[in-house]
Amino acid sequence: MNDYLEQCALAIYKEKFEYSDETLPVGWSWHALSEFFPVKTGKKDANVAVEGGKYPFFTCSQSSTTTNAYSFEGDAILVAGNGNFNVKWFRGKFEAYQRTYVLMPENGELLGWLYCAVKRNLEFITQSARGSVIKFITKGNIADYKIAVPQDVLTNEYVKQLNQLLLTVEESKKEIAALSALRDILLPKLMSGEIDVSNIELSTPPNNHLSVG
Repeated sequence: MNDYLEQCALAIYKEKFEYSDETLPVGWSWHALSEFFPVKTGKKDANVAVEGGKYPFFTCSQSSTTTNAYSFEGDAILVAGNGNFNVKWFRGKFEAYQRTYVLMPENGELLGWLYCAVKRNLEFITQSARGSVIKFITKGNIADYKIAVPQDVLTNEYVKQLNQLLLTVEESKKEIAALSALRDILLPKLMSGEIDVSNIELSTPPNNHLSVG
C-alpha cells in the first residue's frame, strides 16, 4: 500500500508539475532547488552503524541501517551522492553518511512536493552537461537544478495532496513498526510457552454469503 501511495504521488507530480519553457502555465516560474532548502551532507563514516540502534542511519544504499546518535532532526529528503543513486525521505531524528545529501525544506508543508520533484528529476540531476551519467553528485548538481513552481505554492491543491500522501505513508510505517515490535516481544514468549493460548476460544466469523433461492 505504501508503494502504491508513493507511485500515486509521483504520478500526480508528473501530471501537474512537469513542464517545459513552452508549456509553463501563466503565473508559474522556474526556481532553483536551493531556494527551498540548503544542500548539506552527512558527516559520519559507515562504522557508526550498529544493529538495533535508536535512530535511522542513511547511507547511499537503498535501505537504511541504525545508530545510537543523531546529527539531524526534522523533515528531510535524503539523496545518495554516488553509487546506486536513490532518493528517500524521513521525518524525525536521524544520522547520515558522509556521501549522502541531506535536504531539509525550510517549510515542512512542501516536503511531499519537493520529494517528488527530486525523485522525478533524479535522472536529470545525475547527468553531466554532455548527457552522460556522472559518477557522483555534487552540491551544485542539486542546488542549481530548476523546477517549475506555481505562483502560490503553499496553497496549491496538488502540493497539499502530495504532502498528505507522504503523511499517510508515515502513519502506516509507524503502525507497521509498532506491530513488528509487538510481534518480536510476543513470539519468543509463545514459542517458549511463557504465554499459554491453549484456552483461548476463537469465535467463528459470521457467514456473510448470500443464498440464492
